[in-house]
Amino acid sequence: MIEIQELTFKYAGAEKNALEKISLNIEKGGFVGIIGESGAGKTTLLNSINGLIPHHYNGDFYGSVKVCGCDTFETNAGELALKVGSVFQDIESQLTGYFVEDEILFGLENFGIPAEKIEKRITEALETLGISELRHRELSSLSGGQKQKVIFAAILALEPEILVLDEPTGELDPASSVQIFSLLKKLNEEKGITIVIAEQKIMLLCEYVKKLVVLEKGTCVHYGEIRSTLTHQKEMEEAGINCPRVLTLTGKLMKEKLVPEGTTEEDRICLNPKEAAVFVKKAIGNKVTSGSADSIAERSAGTTASSSSTSAETVLEFKNVSFSYNETANVKDLNVQIKKGDFVSIIGSNGAGKSTFSKLCNGLLKPSTGDVEVLGKNTKKQKVSAIAKHIGFLFQNPDRQICCSTVREEIAFSLKNNKIPEKEIKARVEKTLEEFGFNPDMEPFNMSRGQRQRLCLACLIALNPEILILDEPTTGLDYRECMEVMEKIRKLNENGTTVIMVCHDMEVVLDFAKKIVVMNRGQILAEGETRSILKDKALLDKARLLPPQIAQVSFLLGKDFEGIFTDEEMINRIKEIRA
Repeated sequence: MIEIQELTFKYAGAEKNALEKISLNIEKGGFVGIIGESGAGKTTLLNSINGLIPHHYNGDFYGSVKVCGCDTFETNAGELALKVGSVFQDIESQLTGYFVEDEILFGLENFGIPAEKIEKRITEALETLGISELRHRELSSLSGGQKQKVIFAAILALEPEILVLDEPTGELDPASSVQIFSLLKKLNEEKGITIVIAEQKIMLLCEYVKKLVVLEKGTCVHYGEIRSTLTHQKEMEEAGINCPRVLTLTGKLMKEKLVPEGTTEEDRICLNPKEAAVFVKKAIGNKVTSGSADSIAERSAGTTASSSSTSAETVLEFKNVSFSYNETANVKDLNVQIKKGDFVSIIGSNGAGKSTFSKLCNGLLKPSTGDVEVLGKNTKKQKVSAIAKHIGFLFQNPDRQICCSTVREEIAFSLKNNKIPEKEIKARVEKTLEEFGFNPDMEPFNMSRGQRQRLCLACLIALNPEILILDEPTTGLDYRECMEVMEKIRKLNENGTTVIMVCHDMEVVLDFAKKIVVMNRGQILAEGETRSILKDKALLDKARLLPPQIAQVSFLLGKDFEGIFTDEEMINRIKEIRA
């Protein structure tokens, strides 16, 4: 179905090749995942399959790419689009309509689908994605995740032979991400659609794809069946790829000889929590369990991070807050108190009201009813510019915050707006450039998505805000970038900055947040300490969320493993049981 031979490509004006001698064969009905750091060449490889390279992006093209027997160099992108459906990383760039229905209709009409088939295709596409209720909604009123589903529905309606997807779950909640991958698996198995997908969420790739391509600096370092590729865990981690935590767990069990004799490296390759739970059961054998799993977790984790004491200053408060974009309330009856020094994560499914919550915090939105108070002042009575002196805000899409022609100018921009003295501006800019390792003269839009996200965060850190609000700060970042960004945010928090983070990545939430606020359908379901929330499976199920991966293993193992969230805690528990 897809035949790539010795593909090398360098973008016009670039110094290095984006791809270097890539050779791959993907059979009809294949389901192939592509993984690698930011800048490894994932998007470039996908754009070589759908024909955007070389027909849209200029550069030096060597080798060949054949799709359904057609040479992409000789076939225009329009013809290829009938065979290859594409979902891009930047969802906003794919939106063309005003209403959801218009978006799906656009492609069908452009490709001349007979009028009598259009209604059925629109209805089926919406039903497949579970978004029929959005059909007559304005696209501008949707969350990032809902827009992503609409784009996906528009592509599915065209019934392509091949689907090429560039991080299609980047802005989706965990349950919706699983839904998308389950749908892809169904399309692959029942309709024979060949699927090639680049994704940072390796846990999803491991569970669903048949083969995995590992890219490093434009070269293919591994390509093979998923289980055999994962035996190269060490090399993958050296390439900046964070393997699933269940693999880290089974690797440590092997290293500490806590497995039955004769267990091989291939035996320990678990693709999901279910397989990991079976592996752990073999490790404990028929031993009788005893003791408290919660006490083991506490001893392993050390002192659990707690929220600020009740005596700490309240820096942000919601009092009976409701807000609606239209006739339907998007959030209602919100009551929250956030103390100075808190690190709070707002979690929930797409459309739960998380982004609306964050925009109410900094005055971008004013409550329809109720009050939001920031540092004791009502946001209804303040200009956004006045609130911005105290609150830094990182948008879900970094491109909405970038407005200058160089990195240096971008970092200085907000400092100038906040009337920082010129001498202080120069000092802060130089310090920020050094800390993040940016090229000061680089044009921001020539940076990768992850680099632009880091730039926006750098601009906020330079301001040293009292409160920092982050709307999905890890979207589009590879593992190394994610850890770098989150460690900088943790350091800010330790120095007294209050952090409010909207986040879909439960591993990040577990590792960094002190408190959690759970939202669902515009309301707050619960709030509390991070671990107490993440071990409440009924609550997470109601909010359509998945617990961290090791916690999923714990749930499957039963009460004796309750409250265990990390591989170290799991190993300590296994040792106690075996003793």
